[in-house]
Amino acid sequence: MDKNPASPRILLISQWPNVKNGEYELIEKIKQTGYTIKVVDYFGFDVESGLCLNTASLHHDYDFAISFHYDTPKFLNLPTFLWVANPLEFMHLRGDYRSVLLPHLRAYDEYLYNGSDLLKRHIKNVVGSEWADSQLEMFPACSLRELVPPKSLDQLGTEAAHKVFYCGVNWERGIDRAGRAQGLLDILQEKDAADFYGPNKLEGISPWEGFSSYKGEIPFDGVSMTQVMRQYGAVLAVSSPAHIKSETSSSRVFEGIAAGVPVISDENPHVKHLFGDLVYYFSGSNEQERAQSVLTALQAINSNPAEARNRVILAQELMAERFCFEPCFERALHYRQERMTASCTTLAQKSLDVVLLHHDADPEAGGSTSDLLNLQHVIEAAGQAAQLHGVHVRIIACGGALPSQPNLPVDVSLIEFKAADLTSRDWAKLRLGEKVALLTPKAQADFVTFLTQFDYPKYDAFSKALDWFAAAPAERANGMHIGGFYVNDQSQVAPLGTVGILRNNTSTALYRWTQNSLAEHQLSTLMFGAKALHLLNQDQIERFDVLLPISLIAAAAGCSLPSHRSRHILQRVKFGHFHRHYEAYRKATEKGFWAQHYELQTNYNHELNALYDVHHESPIAKEIIDQVSGHALPAMPPVDPAVHAVNGFIGRLRPIYRYYKRLRDTVGLGAGK
Repeated sequence: MDKNPASPRILLISQWPNVKNGEYELIEKIKQTGYTIKVVDYFGFDVESGLCLNTASLHHDYDFAISFHYDTPKFLNLPTFLWVANPLEFMHLRGDYRSVLLPHLRAYDEYLYNGSDLLKRHIKNVVGSEWADSQLEMFPACSLRELVPPKSLDQLGTEAAHKVFYCGVNWERGIDRAGRAQGLLDILQEKDAADFYGPNKLEGISPWEGFSSYKGEIPFDGVSMTQVMRQYGAVLAVSSPAHIKSETSSSRVFEGIAAGVPVISDENPHVKHLFGDLVYYFSGSNEQERAQSVLTALQAINSNPAEARNRVILAQELMAERFCFEPCFERALHYRQERMTASCTTLAQKSLDVVLLHHDADPEAGGSTSDLLNLQHVIEAAGQAAQLHGVHVRIIACGGALPSQPNLPVDVSLIEFKAADLTSRDWAKLRLGEKVALLTPKAQADFVTFLTQFDYPKYDAFSKALDWFAAAPAERANGMHIGGFYVNDQSQVAPLGTVGILRNNTSTALYRWTQNSLAEHQLSTLMFGAKALHLLNQDQIERFDVLLPISLIAAAAGCSLPSHRSRHILQRVKFGHFHRHYEAYRKATEKGFWAQHYELQTNYNHELNALYDVHHESPIAKEIIDQVSGHALPAMPPVDPAVHAVNGFIGRLRPIYRYYKRLRDTVGLGAGK
């Protein structure tokens, strides 16, 4: 393991930790750099030890994380890059692109591009006005340590050295009953010019059935592929239609060159752009012509091995300079270090108050605690905001027990108010809106945000919100920043899919108000400019608890205040506020009708009605509330009068029919009696 302090410390996020596939192979290759590397799932659980690394100090322990797939959400408390290499067609064919994949793509801190201009333009569109070209790159290559020099001319005498190597999943055949290059491979097999490798079984189908030149599977271990490739005269790289359309390519060309073997590729523009004439190419208008073109290229390699060897040497020099992991990751490390120390002076000398209060919608539920266990996360986020924006951050704690006196960063202070100093009422029985109304006069800063003990801000939660205010400080001084969040209590490793994980980082234009909005908002995600604090007037918020953030956002919209929904997920919420309340509500309903109305801190149905009390004069706010409450749903279609008359007649007959059945059973009338 490379302990050089200049070497990056990296977390690699595996979407499918226990599946041996191309992602697994790539991760194994990255480990060969010798850098400090851990493989984690998207919740941050170490695949090897099972420990959750996604802690308050993660951004001190590691430099950055890399995600390899668009299905992977950005949940780690660490700068995280998405590797942009998958064909765009694979994403755009998905029915959940708008609701799932697009928020996934937008959430990342930065992106590692694979040289495809089309894929970079896609990310530019996805990120929108915030996009900047970082020029960071990553390729499915290898470590500098694993570049294998091409064989000398006197080592090229084996039979296999005059054949091409082809390895593929052949997964299209499992769907369409024919692979991406069925005719091409058939002809090469007839000519005894190729050997084929790949999985023996795919979804219960044998994708290589009928190929006598099929030689078996190659383990996804980062080593075996190179060893097998070096037995052959050339590596054949065949692109899928999706790769061609998206102007990207698979890893095969990089793997062949890393193994020191000449590569014969189809005329993929991405390969040509990266390697030029250092790779041999084949083409043709039909499979016969394409096969002949491959054979011609193979003959050129066999007849002039010195030129072929020189091409590989030059390609490996290019790999070492640009494509190998070390130059890519060291540039990423440099970028990360610059971003972590770059300061913005626009808000210098201004102040941020972070109000940390104790509140629990269901004190009897599991996970309840009187301690403010998230304090260290709050301190880390406060320190980052102070460092990057030059603001003084004051953490105001109330209602919960603080840990022992923590170490505070420069320009971060901590004060505590006792609940008894604010009110004579029982703090635990107050609604969230009542608590915020009591604490708002204590907040005197230019920016204010409120968190409960269940809200765990990421290290950059406050600094990213301040970035938005700093971009237009005068216009946004009365604005509201809405950060993204996800709900997870870190009790279990990440599931394969993300369907059941509550999160929201949808952009302002794409967000749709629905009844699901009740669960899709957390007070902790809101940061207020000082001129927006009038929204926290006691008369306007005291009736609200679980719907407080919705009421505040609706009020801001009704007043035409500037607001922004961040693309970034800035908070991990241990328990979603609405779901925690709803569980208490459900338990209360089991006791009887009145328990749900009198025994709880609040009742969300009451709050839905209270929203109209506050916002009925604002058409914009009222429209939001109609969507959230369900009043905007289409009314039931009118019943045809004739159908209504028939239903009424049947209804009048039903009691008579029941009486007849009882009489029949009593006197023994009916069939079979």
